[in-house]
Amino acid sequence: MSIPRVGNGTQACAACRHQRRKCAPDCILAPFFPHDRQRQFLNAHKLFGVSNITKIIRDLDPHQKEEAMRTIIIQSDVRASDPVGGCYKIILDLQCQIEYNKAELDLVLHQLAICRAQAQAQTRAQQIQIPEPDTALTCDSLNADPLDAYNPIQYQQLQQQEEQFVIQENHNLQDVASWVMQDASASTLQIKQAFVNEYDDIKPLFVISG
Repeated sequence: MSIPRVGNGTQACAACRHQRRKCAPDCILAPFFPHDRQRQFLNAHKLFGVSNITKIIRDLDPHQKEEAMRTIIIQSDVRASDPVGGCYKIILDLQCQIEYNKAELDLVLHQLAICRAQAQAQTRAQQIQIPEPDTALTCDSLNADPLDAYNPIQYQQLQQQEEQFVIQENHNLQDVASWVMQDASASTLQIKQAFVNEYDDIKPLFVISG
């Protein structure tokens, strides 16, 4: 919020006009309450009082004085528009918005972790189904009799183990996918119940689809 800083002209500032006195050239409130800011001055006067405002800003440097008056005017205007909640209502709404967004972010990160685990499981299953060629073959193994190296019983056992592993991995992937859908639905309903229903006047940045 920018505060108009205008010098004293022919018209008295809002503070001096309210007190029915002549506005001096060194009036401390004139830069912040020109004659056309009567409503803002009345709000500040009602909440703080002219004497208190003057005491607050009298000994401050120009930058601190600017910040102090900006805060006083904002608090006064908010209190005038909402006498019950005031600035606390705005702070509370912002805190609720932050908590809602944090819960939404945690849910998204949780779902991403599950998707990454599912992708890694699929990659491992594909690597098992497509065995890599053995690059450590020696001349002796190439020249060896393949009939002597072939063991039908051992080959059959290895093939059965690979098939059982693939079946188990597929079952695990199905369980993970089912759990993701249930967890996402439950988490989304909890978030909406805890934040949206309680503070339905807050507009979320994006909506979680249940």
